Amino acid sequence: MRNSGLVFSFEFKSILRKKSYLATTIVLCLIVIAAVIILSFLVNKEELSEDTDSDVLFTDEDVNDILSDGGYYTATDELKDFSLLKNIKQEFADEDSLKTALSNDEILFGVVFYSTSDFAFMVNGEQNPIAGAFIEQQLLNFNRTNYFEANNIDPELITGIYNVQVNATNIDISQKGIGNFVFAMIYTVLLYMLIILYGTTVSSSVAREKDNRTMELLIANTKADYLIIGKTLAAGLAGMLQILALIVTLLLSLKFSGQDIIDLIGGFIELNATTIITMVLFGLTGYISYLFIYAALGALVSKMEDVNYAVTPVMLIFIAAYLIAIYGMGNPHSLLLKVASYFPLTSVLTMPVRTILLNISPVEIMISAAIMLASIAIFSFLAIRIYRLGSLNYGNRMKFGKTLKMILRGEDS
Repeated sequence: MRNSGLVFSFEFKSILRKKSYLATTIVLCLIVIAAVIILSFLVNKEELSEDTDSDVLFTDEDVNDILSDGGYYTATDELKDFSLLKNIKQEFADEDSLKTALSNDEILFGVVFYSTSDFAFMVNGEQNPIAGAFIEQQLLNFNRTNYFEANNIDPELITGIYNVQVNATNIDISQKGIGNFVFAMIYTVLLYMLIILYGTTVSSSVAREKDNRTMELLIANTKADYLIIGKTLAAGLAGMLQILALIVTLLLSLKFSGQDIIDLIGGFIELNATTIITMVLFGLTGYISYLFIYAALGALVSKMEDVNYAVTPVMLIFIAAYLIAIYGMGNPHSLLLKVASYFPLTSVLTMPVRTILLNISPVEIMISAAIMLASIAIFSFLAIRIYRLGSLNYGNRMKFGKTLKMILRGEDS
């Protein structure tokens, strides 16, 4: 294991020294910071807009400030008692003169009342939704009051009836809140990117060493088993450090944006110990399993240009797992998601998604975890044997099926 440690140390330091690794990490962190700043701005703007709407649309305060810059024309005599008209700046003799004044910027908006239930709100480029909504609400109240008076109905009685509310809440006790949907999406996308990026990195590194004959020197100084273990774990740790940098950047950005992180997480996401353990267990084991598979596939080829052909099958399987997880977020009770959560090559994404979104039985998680742990032992064993068999093969690209038969016959010893 000492040799594995030496390989791990060398590979890990090599990855950290790469400019592409540092540049990618910095760019991703900057994207996270920009996203937090933009979202904070939009949230604050929305809260300010809601406060403004509630203060203006539902009270009579500052009516003159809202309507004093407008003009109106009434095509009906039914609105002679409409008190709101006195607050509007100017009355016009016809619709054309109102439009002329509006186009000359003499007024900021214009209102044409065709009847008590039909009016047109006009602007010249600059929108004024508060004034339009306020006029609509006041005209509606005017019509209701006239109807009540014409039919000898007490307005207070009607208001009391309409103020009675019934609150209905639909609760699915097996499903968690919308915040968990967002969290499941983030988890799935990050793990998908991590495995695709570093899986390709490992397979390309192995293939490159065979392509430039570096493998011969490495094999002469240490066993193939130690090489694949050291390389895989080094790439795995480098990827996790990158994700950790993004998480720390996100938390610091939220902190400096004025968001209370504890309240934000507590009020937005429902997490418990089972969910966290499932995410960590399946994330780590699935991540390492895929890296071993990618490393083994990289050892099957002798030229860099053949790497894509070698890793395509496993990449397609993982893309299928990603698509099933995305589909399952909209249909968490689907049979497809449930079945995929027990298959080791897809459960890396699907079981954590189910656990994040649903309150599922711990027994289901334990069964899937047992399958996953058994599979990582099998995948690691096969990957090491494939790597050992392919490490000194410099002929044509080895076929996966034929390689497995050779391992079963013990020809890799």
